[in-house]
Amino acid sequence: MMDTTGSRVLLLSSHTRRRFPITGQAGCYRFIYRLICTMCAVFVLTFTASSWCFSSGIVLIRSADPSPEQRELEFAARFYGVNLEVVTASDSNKAFVLGAIRQDANLAVAIEAGALNDINPKALLQALHRERAGSIPLLVFAITPDVDQVLLRQLSGGAVTGSGYIKSLSGLHYVVGRVAGLTQQLTNVDFPISGNHISYFYRTEHSHAQVIISARDNHQAVPIFLEADLGQQKVFLLCNTLPNNRITDTISESMEAGFAKIAPVMMFVKFSAGERGWHALHHYANLTIDDPWLREPYGNLSYVGLLEEMEKHEFHTTIAFIPWNYDRSQADVVSLFRNHPNRFSIAIHGDNHDHKEFTDYRSKSLTAQVDDLKQALSRMESFQKLTGIPYDKVMIFPHSIAPKEMLGALKTYNYSATVNSSNVPQNITRPTNMSEALRPVTLLFDGFPSISRYSTAVQVPEAYVAINQFLGNPLFFYDHSELFSQGIGAFDPVADEVNRLEPATEWRSLGEIVRHLYVVKLRNDSNYDVQSFSSNICLENGIGRSSIFYVQKQETGGQTIASVTVDGITYPYSFQKGQISLDIPVPLGGTRCISIQYANDLELDPIGPKHDSIVVYLLRMGSDFRDIYLAKSSAGLVAIHFYNKHGLKPAKVIGYLVIFLTTLIYACFRLWISVKKRFLSNHQISPSLTN
Repeated sequence: MMDTTGSRVLLLSSHTRRRFPITGQAGCYRFIYRLICTMCAVFVLTFTASSWCFSSGIVLIRSADPSPEQRELEFAARFYGVNLEVVTASDSNKAFVLGAIRQDANLAVAIEAGALNDINPKALLQALHRERAGSIPLLVFAITPDVDQVLLRQLSGGAVTGSGYIKSLSGLHYVVGRVAGLTQQLTNVDFPISGNHISYFYRTEHSHAQVIISARDNHQAVPIFLEADLGQQKVFLLCNTLPNNRITDTISESMEAGFAKIAPVMMFVKFSAGERGWHALHHYANLTIDDPWLREPYGNLSYVGLLEEMEKHEFHTTIAFIPWNYDRSQADVVSLFRNHPNRFSIAIHGDNHDHKEFTDYRSKSLTAQVDDLKQALSRMESFQKLTGIPYDKVMIFPHSIAPKEMLGALKTYNYSATVNSSNVPQNITRPTNMSEALRPVTLLFDGFPSISRYSTAVQVPEAYVAINQFLGNPLFFYDHSELFSQGIGAFDPVADEVNRLEPATEWRSLGEIVRHLYVVKLRNDSNYDVQSFSSNICLENGIGRSSIFYVQKQETGGQTIASVTVDGITYPYSFQKGQISLDIPVPLGGTRCISIQYANDLELDPIGPKHDSIVVYLLRMGSDFRDIYLAKSSAGLVAIHFYNKHGLKPAKVIGYLVIFLTTLIYACFRLWISVKKRFLSNHQISPSLTN
């Protein structure tokens, strides 16, 4: 037994059945030797079987060395937090393979098509049966036209007669069908796949097998992933979708393209694991509008009108509020926010928002940027006192995410999270690990939650929404007030699409979502493991019984923990191997909130919220003019889009304005000189004509 890529791989040699003749004294020695070896093997198998009994997982039966498809299953198993027990099949260890399949703790079995020749199909199906729980699911994967057609008929109940290849010069798409309990939010979703050459199934004319995924080109759609029900036995059949033997441990494309490569195995593992795999307890979504302060209207944004749209279309809006504006709020808008906390919320958007105020340290020192983080908190505390509106300690950096060290500073000063168009700091190369691509939140940087969001300035793909909901990820959308230049209902279609794909979606504030940024899975002792992505979470127990939640959170970065509390009371915890752990009993229907606070030197009073920079004042007034007045016209919107597209710095904008105004003044001056000369010339000519 050895450990490979996080999975236990059990290998048996094909020569373990070598025969020795038992003749004479030498024969006796050989007999005794074989007897001892057999007893040792029985002991090892018994020990192995007992270990399986205590860990739920999926058994993978392969035929030879690790294949690309095995890598896909390993990734899916890690993503959902289930064990993957890998057994290499051969003609000499059929009994051992069947014994591995029969273990009660198994959630499912996956068998590589190439291993089918080493195991009897009837014996395989019998081994999947459980006396108390029916049969566990079976996945047969990497099926190509070379696989025995008789075996395919047996395992599909006669639904599949063979397979062939499809090639398309125009590119292929996956189309997901509707299979109860399996396709979920992905039902009827279409997304492109890389490559133009994969295998597909030939089905009988009256096949009852359900098509889970089809491959489609401009001319036809053919099945590549099927579910066949053999009585109470569910058998999933998956064609070879990796004809070029590519390995998908890394990703460089979009999230949709990355997920498309592993969609079938992700669906199978999620279905098989159920509650025993990592899953979120809620589906969350949020819309954030950057920059506005509380005035009615703010350019194209009418808070009154937006509230009506939110009530009609069931969504929530967070205002990414610039702390510099802390004392400028209008009373009627303040009342609107206070009276509708389920629709409006406030998060922090920089400090002064003087362009990229959190940037490289050659442009602005680390110390100065940390001081801005502190001042932002001071101003937001003043805002809360003046308005009575609470705010979430979630930082949305202006223009782009800050360098890595600033994420550590956010953690030190007890911000909850940062949410930006990218979750990777500007001075760090984007990780290519697939697991990082399939979650919007990462803890890679000082163990602080950095979250990615999606701009509604471009069309939001249906596949992006559906995949995130299928994976249990919160959806974070953002834009600016010019979004509503199309009308105050501009976001309604996106909200409707989200709510259609997952009717249970809960639209909440950024702070509320961060407090539920965790996944859970059922343990063998009927309690729950919790993987937390935030230092502040609220555990909810709606599972039908009192349970203990075993919480773990990645804790790196070197910050000093000042306190760990549960419901405001100091609580014991352990820390080892970069993980902080707590065991928290939660009563039926109860909620318990964990807070990890870090030691720092923050003293709000000496910092002060005052405005003390004439440059920042002029920039903020210029931004107000742009958003409130200039954005009202088509020409103004063109200018704003040009500014945003090219990422112009304020100094450049001011320079362009100075050049424009200088040119305009000069042109007016020349025009005035020309008119004056013409007037004087006409005045001198007139008397001579009269004479």
